[in-house]
Amino acid sequence: MRSDRLEPVWRSALTVAGLFASIFTVLFVSLIPGMSADAFYLVAGAGVTACAIGLTWCVQRVVEGRSWTELGLAVSRRAAGRALLGTAAGAAAVCAANALCVALGAADWAPDASLASVPAWLTVTVPAALLVQAVPEELWFRGYLFRHLSESLPPWVTVAVTSVLFGALHIISQSGAGSLQEKLLYVAQATAFGFVLVACRMATGELWLAVGFHAGYDMLNERLIAPGEGLYSVNLICLVAVLTAAAVLTLRRRQRRAPLDWRARPVAPAARTVPAAPAVEERPLAGSAV
Repeated sequence: MRSDRLEPVWRSALTVAGLFASIFTVLFVSLIPGMSADAFYLVAGAGVTACAIGLTWCVQRVVEGRSWTELGLAVSRRAAGRALLGTAAGAAAVCAANALCVALGAADWAPDASLASVPAWLTVTVPAALLVQAVPEELWFRGYLFRHLSESLPPWVTVAVTSVLFGALHIISQSGAGSLQEKLLYVAQATAFGFVLVACRMATGELWLAVGFHAGYDMLNERLIAPGEGLYSVNLICLVAVLTAAAVLTLRRRQRRAPLDWRARPVAPAARTVPAAPAVEERPLAGSAV
């Protein structure tokens, strides 16, 4: 039997392995001849998302023996609204951080050429951001990893593990970071990004708000401004500040609705004294406000 102390380790390892296995789909898509760049992004994104859904379903149903809907991506009446709200919030966070960077004199407004064509942006950039990164990463990190760690660890530990692991993986991401300082700040920015995404998960008990925020952020990040020479770190600091503030505000709003003891461990199912209900109920999600 696996040790409870090792659970964060092996579940984190499984999450990373599952995400990379999902991304590996891109290699198979690249073997298709005669495909345009736009078509490649769309087909690759569809493949990555389909693989992530399939793998998380297998882990939940076959390995864990539990419902896939526990991961928070089940379709509901509020799904579309929360996804759109998250998209707007993610885009607004980028705009706010970029505006702060420009106000500090560290960058100039320089919209990317991809934003010039609205139809192309809506048909390629938006779906690619949603399918290549937002849905797969949310399923593994704020879905699988957060769901299971929240059942055995205090909320603050669950938030820390999911956010830091998500941020640490971005050390291998392509970015404008050149120096070691910039690369570390880039990881800090990704960690703050993970923090606000897990806050979205805790605020709603679902992934749709987080998926939307993730997609909205990726649609505009590094597409609106051109940092001055040697000032890329200022842009990263502005992003960290805005994302952290957004996460704190989201969690404070959730805390007002349903106070949560951040240091308390969840009660093990076997130790609960509440009589069993006649109907089978889904296991509660620790930290969820709904």
